[in-house]
Amino acid sequence: MQKRTGVLLPAIFNFCIRIAPAQGNDLDAYVRQEMTTRKIPGLAFALVDHGKVITKRAYGSENLETGTPLGADGVFELASVAKPFTATAIMMLVEKCKMGLDDPILKYIPDGPNAWKDITVRQLLSHTSGLRGEGWVECDGSPLLYISKRRYFDDIAKAPLEFPPGEGGAYSDAGYFLLGMIIEKVSGMSYRRFMQERVFLPFGMTSSRIEDRRAIVKNHVSEYTLVNGQLEQERRVWQHELPSYYGVWSTVDDLVKWNTALEEGRVVKPQTLALMWTPTKLKNGNVAKVDNIPYGLGWFVFDIAGHRVVAHPGFLGWAMFRYVDLHLTLILLTNRDVEGGSFQVAIGQGIMTRIRADIPFFFNQ
Repeated sequence: MQKRTGVLLPAIFNFCIRIAPAQGNDLDAYVRQEMTTRKIPGLAFALVDHGKVITKRAYGSENLETGTPLGADGVFELASVAKPFTATAIMMLVEKCKMGLDDPILKYIPDGPNAWKDITVRQLLSHTSGLRGEGWVECDGSPLLYISKRRYFDDIAKAPLEFPPGEGGAYSDAGYFLLGMIIEKVSGMSYRRFMQERVFLPFGMTSSRIEDRRAIVKNHVSEYTLVNGQLEQERRVWQHELPSYYGVWSTVDDLVKWNTALEEGRVVKPQTLALMWTPTKLKNGNVAKVDNIPYGLGWFVFDIAGHRVVAHPGFLGWAMFRYVDLHLTLILLTNRDVEGGSFQVAIGQGIMTRIRADIPFFFNQ
């Protein structure tokens, strides 16, 4: 399991068949206690019901060195939650008949190796391509601080496939990097420009951006990691020229806007979203799973007590859960990574059961 760029999926999504009861009614006290116990500097969340925010709160610190309080306008690094954004961008191009889901990727990446000849766009989206998982490049055993598009491409192009395309599932940052290349090829725009002009600005996400470590970003939330029980600065400070697998930065408010735009069919058509939220099938007809969890196109997809749920976690303590039929979404952001143990789904469960105790949430704490 990739620890630096992935999401520690088995630890994050660890379900069992029961409904955890709420433990007390004081939501603020619960969140603050969890933050203290798990040493989380800052946490923000919003619960959205049919497009309306019913609860939104922020706690703790944006930056431990300055003591700046965290607000709803804090700009978080979303890590792997960039993948649903990249997947949505691909589907926007598919809707415009600019490309097809079952097109071979070499149609758009002609200098790819012959080993990729049978990989399709759909397989990149669903993590069934066989491409390797990790998303960084090392030199003499240490990750580089800056990784050009060409260097990363050359690095993954020489790596052997882990399994034949369409015959298995394995979380792949490399696959979502290639999707970024395809977006650039098909749209004629850089990934950064496409996301800014076609995704963020049209839906009012004025505080969202693609990562740029050189930029001065107002209300940028500092990230932390837990080492031997103590908080330290998170040192994921590399920059990719093409960060399509991890590089979206956003706020609670902007993510609520994005969630509402998806809900109302303003980003992609409802039937397109339904396809993204349908588990992918392997060549043998079985459901494609990533770490034993069904995966659609950019989203994990599963059922809880008869309710369809789509979700995606991120390594930097982030998670989004949508109960599709209930039109209910929980957006949860923190600024502590999960290197020392996953926590965001458990906290999300605790928050949910204190606001909507009628909603089933299966999680083994």
